Amino acid sequence: MLRLSLCCTVCLVLMHACAPPVSTIPKRVITGLDSAEYAGIVESPGNIDLSGARFLAKVKVGDLGISLDCTYPDVLSLAKQKAQSIGGNLLVLTEHKQYQEKSKCHRIKGDIYAAPTLEGLESQIYWHPKRPLLAGDFRGRTTLPQVNSQPPVRCAITCRVGGDYFKAFILRTETIFWADSTFLPADDTRKAFALRRAQLLFDLAELHARQIKAQLVAFGPDLPTVTSKFRSITAQAQADLVQQSQSFNSELSGAGDAAAGVLERWENQVREEMRRLEPYFGDIRVDLRKRKK
Repeated sequence: MLRLSLCCTVCLVLMHACAPPVSTIPKRVITGLDSAEYAGIVESPGNIDLSGARFLAKVKVGDLGISLDCTYPDVLSLAKQKAQSIGGNLLVLTEHKQYQEKSKCHRIKGDIYAAPTLEGLESQIYWHPKRPLLAGDFRGRTTLPQVNSQPPVRCAITCRVGGDYFKAFILRTETIFWADSTFLPADDTRKAFALRRAQLLFDLAELHARQIKAQLVAFGPDLPTVTSKFRSITAQAQADLVQQSQSFNSELSGAGDAAAGVLERWENQVREEMRRLEPYFGDIRVDLRKRKK
């Protein structure tokens, strides 16, 4: 019994100490910059111009062999957090590996920059209130098929459950806009409208991501229920997002001269729902420890 207790204690200590290690070169980075609220990611550095960006440091997310939360999105998040903490708003990946033996954790290396603007740099933009879509972010070809006479827009949501599963679990969602999925019309008037429409669809996706977390939080610290249901809840939210996006596009397409009013009404509705679900922005931590009475 004593041996079992000791084994359990050792396991718990290891579990608490096995987050993927994050390091920088130089080890101690002093940039004089305030922390950044958002950091973009570039996976193909050859496709962007970094001449106006300030290099801050190199970053590495490794693996202890027993790391938790070490999927590709997880290690990207850790590297982004490090970048933001030293004032960097751009992470440019230089290496990505995943070994198949012993540990299947992802390992990455990258360069951290402070860029004057992120417009046009990211192929995938992660929803954040401080990162609205900009004209230069629309990098698709104008020959792409259009939806209901409107440029196509690709947004998606993901959800996963992380944490140590002893003290707490963490609900993480991502809302992603693919820059190459759409384009802006040449006409300036239509361009402004298309930009607002794309932002509305991006916001709508984020709204559904927050709804996922709200549903899962309602289960409380019932980890087995959360882990058994988060995939089906996410799939349903993705289906609902597609259906609602199609409804919006159909209404917009049939509105004619009243299209601006339709867009404004949807913007107001989504904005109000986003405010209501503001507590569900970002990672949500659910405590699993029993509270003392």
